[in-house]
Amino acid sequence: MKRSIVATFLFFLISGVDAFAQTGSTQNSLLPEIDPQDIEIRSEFRARFPGIRRQPILGFNPKPRVFRIDPNRVPFMESDREAVASIALTQLDRPEPPFKSILQEPPRTNAFVKAGFGSFTTPELEAYVLRRLNNESIASINIDYSSSNGHLENQDSGFRIFDLNGVYGTKLKGGAKLSAKVGAFSDFNHLFELSNNVPSDNSGTPEKDYKGLNAGIILENNTNDLEGWELYFNTSAVNIDLMAPNTALRGSQSEQIIQTGFKKEWAGSKLYDVLTAKVNVEGGNYSTEGAGDTQWLNTSVTFGYSSLFNYATEIELEGGIAYLSDGFRSKPLLVLNSKLNHTIKEGLNLTGKIYAQPEMKSVWEHHQNNRFLNIGSQTQFQYTFGVDGGIEFYPMESTKLFGTISYKAIDNYSYYSRASRAFGANTEQTFYTINYSDASKFKMELGVTQQIISDKVWFDGFVYAQRPELKSGSDIPFEERLGAEAVFSIKPVDQFTVSSWMQYIGEREDGSSPNTQTVDGYILVNAGADYKFNEKFGVYLKVLNILGQNYEVWQGYEERPFQIFGGIKVTL
Repeated sequence: MKRSIVATFLFFLISGVDAFAQTGSTQNSLLPEIDPQDIEIRSEFRARFPGIRRQPILGFNPKPRVFRIDPNRVPFMESDREAVASIALTQLDRPEPPFKSILQEPPRTNAFVKAGFGSFTTPELEAYVLRRLNNESIASINIDYSSSNGHLENQDSGFRIFDLNGVYGTKLKGGAKLSAKVGAFSDFNHLFELSNNVPSDNSGTPEKDYKGLNAGIILENNTNDLEGWELYFNTSAVNIDLMAPNTALRGSQSEQIIQTGFKKEWAGSKLYDVLTAKVNVEGGNYSTEGAGDTQWLNTSVTFGYSSLFNYATEIELEGGIAYLSDGFRSKPLLVLNSKLNHTIKEGLNLTGKIYAQPEMKSVWEHHQNNRFLNIGSQTQFQYTFGVDGGIEFYPMESTKLFGTISYKAIDNYSYYSRASRAFGANTEQTFYTINYSDASKFKMELGVTQQIISDKVWFDGFVYAQRPELKSGSDIPFEERLGAEAVFSIKPVDQFTVSSWMQYIGEREDGSSPNTQTVDGYILVNAGADYKFNEKFGVYLKVLNILGQNYEVWQGYEERPFQIFGGIKVTL
């Protein structure tokens, strides 16, 4: 009886558990209904499920899904590299830049010839030939020739200028460059007729003849635009013969010059800082027939610094010491050169300069400045202290307005005046000589540069007023108070260009004593035209002194009147 009661109790207990597993547990669980018999076990392990018909899949999280933000989450912060990595490669291509017209460097020509002929028997020639010897070397030859004759009716007149120069350049191992030059010149000028009171042997119009040679080498090695060094050496020799109808005025003068120097540039510790060191030694010897030799020396050692501040202010500072000797005096002098360029805003610049500079002009330089100089002149050094200030304004593209004001105080300034000589009872003016005196110059200048139509019409010109004054209070002889220059060009088509250039020089004092006279001012208006048939051949026309001015640069000699030239131009 007891067995039957126990067996009945166990039966109902097992039946209740089985019903609960099939109904209540299924409704309250998110587990999928998977029959354990459907699970395939691919191993030798034999699973046994004693008394259990269902069980959860291993690794499955039985927690229900809740669609809310987890307060303990870590925010997603992607790096720039991860962000770019998620972009398709086609999106990383740079956009095409806007189209821009770039000025191309013209091809280097191998030869150029400009030859023409003008009135008063005036031939002229400009020519050069450039030859690349190999990948490392290049050579060129340049010729300049012009002459004129016969523009004065009462005397021989004219001149000849002939210059021949050759240059050779090559690259050396280690990045260094070597350049060598050699040249020769042969010039002459007819001078003005002297007074009838000057005795003459009827040998013709006075004439000066110049012959000379020059040569030099430059060795440089530039690591970049800021660092490098340069070593140079130059020498020249010139001989000047004065042939005059009077024996007392004849003679010759010769000069030999040697110059050498070294320049070193390197970058400073800060951006845009550049340091410079220079050493220069120049010496010469000139001799005058019957007067012996005179030696002169010009040496200097300077150090420089340049930099750019705030991309608006550029400064250059240079200072050092120089030693000069001219055969009459010797003196150490301070060398100073400071420059400032400040951009106030785009299109508006201020410039300034303060300098103290010694200068030694050679005898040949004086003869080039004044071709009527006698052969007995002696050269001396001068010392200049100056202050310059300027402004540049760009109101629009291709237009620049500028103005400058400057003052110079010059110790032992060299200027020219007619020499006087006694011939019997008369004292007559002869050729020019060099004089020295302390002087000052105050100058104001205004100008404009305008390209009215790009590459078609352009204009460039300036006017100036100055007060060149000697220590005595009189004007520096043959230096004007007013002047102007201008150039105007028109290019209607690529093959044709018309240009005009003008120069105005105001009246000047001649410095004669006791009664100072004035030399009239003059206006020179010139014009020219060029036409190209093709890239190789063209023609040109040039007209000088269109107004037919009877003018004198140096008192006593009337320059050329109206002249017309024509010729060809060949480019290879």
